Amino acid sequence: MPKKTRSISQGEKIAFFSIFSIIIFWLWASATESIPSPQWINISISPGAINFPAADPDAQPLIQADNQVALSISLPRSRRWVLYIRAEGDLTSSQGTTIPISNLSWAASPQPPLKDGVLVARQNLQLGAGQGRLYNGLLTFYFKNSWNYVAGTYAQIITFTVTQI
Repeated sequence: MPKKTRSISQGEKIAFFSIFSIIIFWLWASATESIPSPQWINISISPGAINFPAADPDAQPLIQADNQVALSISLPRSRRWVLYIRAEGDLTSSQGTTIPISNLSWAASPQPPLKDGVLVARQNLQLGAGQGRLYNGLLTFYFKNSWNYVAGTYAQIITFTVTQI
């Protein structure tokens, strides 16, 4: 079977590399408690946005974000906790162009208690579960690159929720 190729003009490559340089989505954190008591849970997420560098999809079909996401969970005493991640929808540009959020995946460390995954629009996905007073982890996000996507800047809200059980 002959290999399929696509001819890209120099103008298309320049537009792709100059415009498709950043994909941003905001990270929101929330904490909930399923045990009725005056307890608290603290979750911090940093940074508040991630960027993906421009790349030729033929040369780099999977792009790693420029920065990792650090997360920290703290509880007043050693308790079991569950961490969820949720994308509120697909990646969307200011012009209304969308890219399915399932093109974003992550690698988590340490494993366990965290686990790798792929984002799904409007679904809470369990990112990890553990026990203790303090937990720190890292997420590295990846974008599945394709010539089918319109160049631009895209955004989406990602929510992290930790629940004490």
